[in-house]
Amino acid sequence: MLSLLRLAALALLFAGPATAQTFPAYKDIFVNDEAGILSDAAEADLRSDLEDLRSRTGIEMTVLTLKSQRNYAPTLTMENFATQLFNTWGVGAVNRNDGILVLVLRQDRAMRIELGKGYARDWQKQAEAVIDRSFLPAFKTYDYEGGIKTGVTDAIHTIALPFHEGKPAPASGGDASGLWIAGAVFGGIAALIGSVFLSGPILARFRKCEACGKAGVTASREVLRSATTYSEGEGRRTLSCPHCGHVVSSLYTISMISETNDSSSGSSGSDSSFGGGSSDGGGASGRW
Repeated sequence: MLSLLRLAALALLFAGPATAQTFPAYKDIFVNDEAGILSDAAEADLRSDLEDLRSRTGIEMTVLTLKSQRNYAPTLTMENFATQLFNTWGVGAVNRNDGILVLVLRQDRAMRIELGKGYARDWQKQAEAVIDRSFLPAFKTYDYEGGIKTGVTDAIHTIALPFHEGKPAPASGGDASGLWIAGAVFGGIAALIGSVFLSGPILARFRKCEACGKAGVTASREVLRSATTYSEGEGRRTLSCPHCGHVVSSLYTISMISETNDSSSGSSGSDSSFGGGSSDGGGASGRW
C-alpha cells in the first residue's frame, strides 16, 4: 500500500500542470474582431447585415476572429474548441438551435463554420462549400477582410436564408440558389460581393414593401435612449421603400448592459446576449 502511495506521489510530482481551457468573452453578439483584421467600415457592414438577418429571421450568426487558439484552449482540436465556444456563448435561439458561428484563427491559418444542432447533416456539406469557394481563396492571399465579407454573405445566402425558409440543404453541397452560383461564375464572386455591400445591407435586396410589393426596402436603426447597467434603452427601427416612399417605424427595447457577458443568462436573445442555443459539433473546417 505504501508503495502505491509513493508511486502516486511521484506521478503527481512529475506530471505537468493541467492546462485550463478558457474561452473568450464576447463584447458584441454579431462581430468580435479580436485578431484586428477588420477595418471599422467592414466591421460596421458585417454587423449591419448580421443584425438585419437576426431582425428578419431570428437567426443569430456571429463572427469571431482570434490570433490563435493556443491562447485559450491549446489541447483541444479546433472543432472541439468551436463547439464548446458556441455552447458557452449560447449562439442561436434555444428553441430552434439555428445559430451560426464563423471562427477565424489568423495565425493558425484555420477557420470553422459551426452550426447549431437544428441543422441537419446535409448543411455541413453546404458549410464546407461556402468555406472552399468564398473564405479560403481570399485567405490564401492574406485578404482576410475580403474573405470574411464574401464568406459571411455567401453563408447568409446559402445557409441561413434557405434554412429559415424551410428548404432542404443541396445534396451536393452546391448553392441553394442558382443566382448566387451564376453571379460567382460569370461576374466573379468578389465583384458580386462588392456590389452587395456598396448597395447597403444585403437583405434589403429581398425585403418587399408592404405598400407597393417591390423589393429593396432598407432598414435603419436610431438609438433614442441608450441602455445602461441599471435601465433599458429604446430605439426606433425604420423601414423605407425607395420606390413608393412608404415608411414604417417601430420602437424596440435595448437590453440593459450586463457587467459580465454571461451568456447563460441570456436565453431571450436580446441585443446584448445570445438566445441560449447549442451545437452538437456540426459544421465544417478549412485551412490555408
